[in-house]
Amino acid sequence: MALDLTKVWDFANSLLETGNEFVEAKVEVVYGALSTWLQTQAARTDTKFDNTGLKTIELGIRDKLIKKYPLETYPLD
Repeated sequence: MALDLTKVWDFANSLLETGNEFVEAKVEVVYGALSTWLQTQAARTDTKFDNTGLKTIELGIRDKLIKKYPLETYPLD
């Protein structure tokens, strides 16, 4: 009995797509939790720099990710 390689390829491809969706969902959850925590920390302070600090951290995270994964290679969804 011959092995149908198209079925093997379709199965592997579906695993990759499912894994990609899973990882993307987890990244969004983790970033959402981090962002919420940062906003809570900024809200607990009374300084005039709390929102600036929050922006600085979030922009730093964004910049590191863009350097690692440039938008030209990995465009936005």
